[in-house]
Amino acid sequence: MKYFTNLCLTVLFCCLLPMTPSAAAEEKSPPRQLLIGYGEGVMRLDEQNHIVWHYHPADIETVYDAWQLPNGNVLFCHRYGVREVTPDQKTVWDYKIPREPGKQEINSCQPLPDGKVLILDCGNQKLLEVDRDQSVTHSIDLPDGGKNVHNRYMQARKTPQGTYLISYRDNKLILELNADGKEVWRYKLNDNDRAFTAIRLPNGRTLIPCITSYRIIEVDPEGKITWELDKQDDLGFELLYPVGVQVRHNGNLVVINSDYHHRKGMDNDVQAFEITRDKRVLWTLKKTDLETDGKVPVVERVTKMPSHHLLSIQVPGEPAGLK
Repeated sequence: MKYFTNLCLTVLFCCLLPMTPSAAAEEKSPPRQLLIGYGEGVMRLDEQNHIVWHYHPADIETVYDAWQLPNGNVLFCHRYGVREVTPDQKTVWDYKIPREPGKQEINSCQPLPDGKVLILDCGNQKLLEVDRDQSVTHSIDLPDGGKNVHNRYMQARKTPQGTYLISYRDNKLILELNADGKEVWRYKLNDNDRAFTAIRLPNGRTLIPCITSYRIIEVDPEGKITWELDKQDDLGFELLYPVGVQVRHNGNLVVINSDYHHRKGMDNDVQAFEITRDKRVLWTLKKTDLETDGKVPVVERVTKMPSHHLLSIQVPGEPAGLK
């Protein structure tokens, strides 16, 4: 009886112990909001997936990249410019390029620690660092991305080491350039891959979401794939068009699973999700969540299907450099 009593007390004591941070992280995703850029604007969602802020003026077309800044403002790029707006939707910075379809386009932007903005100028095939007076303080001529302005590049990122990662769409390539524009690393993708972005991780590896092969890969500096998420993984839904990705403090990935330009998109209810490195899905954002709060789909001209056009995702407060 004494042994049984001691055993019961031990079990009770263990049950009352607080969970370790790693164990707690296994059970539940940390609290979060979402900032999402999509075809016609930017929106912020709370943890219940309700749209709590929505910016979609008539002059905006295709928001490829969106960032919530530390001061609460939102910086985003659209096809013909980069804009920063306050929470009450006042424009405080507006970098514009000529509205010349097929000749001019901006595919990505990135706020830099010194207050400047990195801009991918697809029309002129340049990477630009632009200050708040809209002066170009640094410019890099990019290796040729092909004749089609829209298909040349997807996104560009400046790394903590001061190099630049550029995703080539038609060339199926990731290039890393130094400040002088010299190539220091490249990763050649498969013929059926088109990379949306490339994120340099603290361990030196690079995370690459591939939108046409429906997979996300992590590669080391030697080009070896060290982790992969693809359509063969049992997620409970189809991995369809992984575009925007952010890595959280705990290593989890927050991923856009877009129905953009995809003929199967009507069957794709899950538009974003968070997944652990051992491939457990912690939460999903569904198109029904968006539509409940008024985000209506747009019928695409080519596919003739309703699309929600989600492209960029950020969890404010998480490492912005891992997006």
